[in-house]
Amino acid sequence: MKFYRALKKFRVLFALLTIVLISSIFLDIYSFIPAVTAKYIAVTQFIPSYLSFIHTPSPVYLLFILIILITVFSGRIYCSFLCPLGIYQDIISRISSILNTKKKYGYSAENKVLRYLILCLTLLSFPFVGTILILWLDPFSLYGKFLSSIVTPGLLWINNIIASLLMKFNIYSMYSIDIKYANIIVIITAALIIFLISLTAFLKGRLYCNSICPAGTLLGLISKVSFLKITISNDGCIHCRLCESICKSSCIKHKDNYVDFSRCVSCFNCVQVCPNSSIKFRKQYFTTKAESNRENQSAAYNKAGKIERKSFITGLLFIPSILFGQKSDKEQILYVQDISKQKQYKKKIFTSPPGSISIDDFNKNCTACYLCVTRCPSSVLQPAVLQYGLSGIMQPFLDFNTGYCNYDCTICSEVCPTGAIKRLDKSEKHLIQLGKSYFVKENCITYTNGTACGACSEHCPTKAVDMVPFKKGLVIPEINQAICIGCGACENVCPVRPLRAIYVEGNRVHEKAELPKEEDVIIKKDDFPF
Repeated sequence: MKFYRALKKFRVLFALLTIVLISSIFLDIYSFIPAVTAKYIAVTQFIPSYLSFIHTPSPVYLLFILIILITVFSGRIYCSFLCPLGIYQDIISRISSILNTKKKYGYSAENKVLRYLILCLTLLSFPFVGTILILWLDPFSLYGKFLSSIVTPGLLWINNIIASLLMKFNIYSMYSIDIKYANIIVIITAALIIFLISLTAFLKGRLYCNSICPAGTLLGLISKVSFLKITISNDGCIHCRLCESICKSSCIKHKDNYVDFSRCVSCFNCVQVCPNSSIKFRKQYFTTKAESNRENQSAAYNKAGKIERKSFITGLLFIPSILFGQKSDKEQILYVQDISKQKQYKKKIFTSPPGSISIDDFNKNCTACYLCVTRCPSSVLQPAVLQYGLSGIMQPFLDFNTGYCNYDCTICSEVCPTGAIKRLDKSEKHLIQLGKSYFVKENCITYTNGTACGACSEHCPTKAVDMVPFKKGLVIPEINQAICIGCGACENVCPVRPLRAIYVEGNRVHEKAELPKEEDVIIKKDDFPF
């Protein structure tokens, strides 16, 4: 009994350490953790580790093999020790138990059709459409969406309030950071997903893990032949039902002394509460007691439907107040023109991150964990809605409304845990052409208002945007697309609204730009050149 209590405490401490580490790489607003370190923390997760390995075969990314071997030996240890979304659900379940001390779980029959249908669809679709299903189902990606879209902006908002208060006392150990919010659709979607999961965890424990999660189902299949299993002694059990009532996975049927080990997440709650130590974690190659007296599954389906309807309403009511955060300290002078008088254009291709090779390749490999989004220093990476189309929904794209891609920055390529963004060094980054800039003379304030500007040229790192004589001593932009890298600095700083006078059209397949003359290269760090 003492051994199992110690095992339970070890599991809890290890899980807490894991969720703190995983959360820190998303919530590191001051970038204390190096990008490469953040990536190595991320690849402790099963699906990111596998995707990284198939793109870059390296012993560093073989952790998914270790997870499989551990599962063969002792079951779904991963789900309680390393999965952040699983640990998060355990925390919610614990809060539920504290609020309702009389709360008890009960055995429920396995929903085999739903579990294995989702797993099969995920595995079979991956070679053809890539990660389009994984980005909605991978627990690490779902947890990342929650932190980056909801928690991080809230943390920045709190940081800015504290920083402004400290400044009044001449304390500058903290500083304000501009908050760049994701699209409202992305925020609502992330909020709905996490609160559906939270509500089911509050009411039903690990229901998501044992009904939806493809990684959990795959590891559950492997755990059927685990060397070590949770087992109930037929002779010692007094049928007190403590084990069944505390099982978050609803996989213990005390009447038959049966444990559905494919759904057991090895939390060790049951072995700790058993009053006479009849539940053990011991050697057993196969489950000896077959499941009998299956319960009416139609009732379970009906209950699940009710949970989903309640969760949907709850999610709608929880629109985060962080949408109304502080404005940027730096104000930009904007020239708002009558849109009917502006020359109309519409972007055909939006820009994918440097190192993603092509939009199609990126869409097939990105799981939308948003680690690159939270780590991007200029906040140019934002979740897409339909910028890539349905195949790339929720995946990061370069939104030049919120920032631009810094000339020397390679953080997204260093931090990507799935191989969707290939590792680059600065010299490689300088020659990757993400897109090409286009100048719309009819929208430029120099042309329409006779006003001097030149913001686009001053901020262009390769001098692809040069200023040439126009009239009355004014100059106007001219673009050399051969040396343009599509970083979006020109579009980001253009003061014209609603349609800018200069914009970047993305390359569906990244190209190689010509190297600019060394004396022309400039690196700007200010948000606006004036």
